[in-house]
Amino acid sequence: MPKLYLRVLSDALPKTEDEGFDLNVEWLITENDGTLRSHGVADQRGLEDVADPNIDWLMDPVNTTVFVPSDFVLRIACEVPGRSQGQIRRTLPFAVEEFVASDIEHMHIAHGAIKPGIPIQCNVLAREQIENWITCFKAIGVHAGAMVAEAEVLSQVPTEATLVFDNKSVLVSHKDQTAVIARESLGNTLAALEIKKIVALNGTPTELEIGQVEGNVDVDEIAFNEGGLLRYLAECHRVCTTYINLLQGEYRPERRRNEVNARWKQVAGLAAAWALIGFVSLLVQGWWASSEAGRLEAEIFAFYERVFPEESQPVSVDQLRRRMTAKLGASTASGDLNSEFIGLMAHFAKTAKPGHDLLSLSYTEQRRELTVEVLLKDYNELDIYKQTLVDKGIEVETTSAEQEERGIRSRMRFRYAR
Repeated sequence: MPKLYLRVLSDALPKTEDEGFDLNVEWLITENDGTLRSHGVADQRGLEDVADPNIDWLMDPVNTTVFVPSDFVLRIACEVPGRSQGQIRRTLPFAVEEFVASDIEHMHIAHGAIKPGIPIQCNVLAREQIENWITCFKAIGVHAGAMVAEAEVLSQVPTEATLVFDNKSVLVSHKDQTAVIARESLGNTLAALEIKKIVALNGTPTELEIGQVEGNVDVDEIAFNEGGLLRYLAECHRVCTTYINLLQGEYRPERRRNEVNARWKQVAGLAAAWALIGFVSLLVQGWWASSEAGRLEAEIFAFYERVFPEESQPVSVDQLRRRMTAKLGASTASGDLNSEFIGLMAHFAKTAKPGHDLLSLSYTEQRRELTVEVLLKDYNELDIYKQTLVDKGIEVETTSAEQEERGIRSRMRFRYAR
């Protein structure tokens, strides 16, 4: 889509004799690929002709950017105490207050990313200025999505300084510092900077001025083409991702109502679909877990019935666990193979979880060893088996562990430590 770029050249002062504002701006429209469509300089009435309300793409704030000359904006970096973003955001005005002469309540603070322990980049300007600009633009149908200090999109390389020559003054931008100085002060200003390169726009520093910089310095001269400084700023804006948008807080741009509704409908539809998927997934997981727990419980009761056929059968898992615990009270050191087998089985039964498939089970009297083949979900559960049984004084040997489609097929041998 085309883009509209504006560069304000003055305050937007309300007229006294009739409605409207005294405002001068440069304007420029680029095509989607960045090529120039048209440009010019206009007052409020002239800008009304450019910002035709019947042009659909101008209704989207994303397509309009306003550049503010740096002499309207104070750029500072503040170190603000606080452990959370909320604390730092509340404390930020008190830290900025030290750098401004006006009452801080009359100033608008736009800030960059807030990270504890890292200086916060801030752009500060008068509330009256930004409110008058916004009111003027809205009155003529300009919906700005971003308002940017022009120095924000210039080079931020620490070893580079950007100079923008304008008649008898020069804009000097270096890292997070910006100043508009008289041309005769350029040499002294460059002497205070630690730089290796100068990007000179619309002019050239003299050899004497360059000589004020300590060490060798390269000079990259860029002459403005059609569209001037505004076109250069627009080209920088297309690739810059670090600038601070002055339209923050109460000045945040509003999206068109139909766009907001459409996006909310999409989000609501997506959320409903995921909620339905999650609900069905929980039902399936619950049914599967219940069926696996029932199957494993049935296997344990059947095994108990085979081992103790003459005893009354337990009616619950807790009763089965209590009976097995009582039977384990007999010492295995006496060599009672039956008791030792029951003990190993009881420990295995306690360790097994719902969802574990018991594939085979055997006991070797000569080695007093219980061999089980079980299907687990992952290798972590195999480690849990080992650690749990080792803590009970049982040696565990894994003879095989293979990945299958349903999980990990593991064969293990258990025996009491001798």
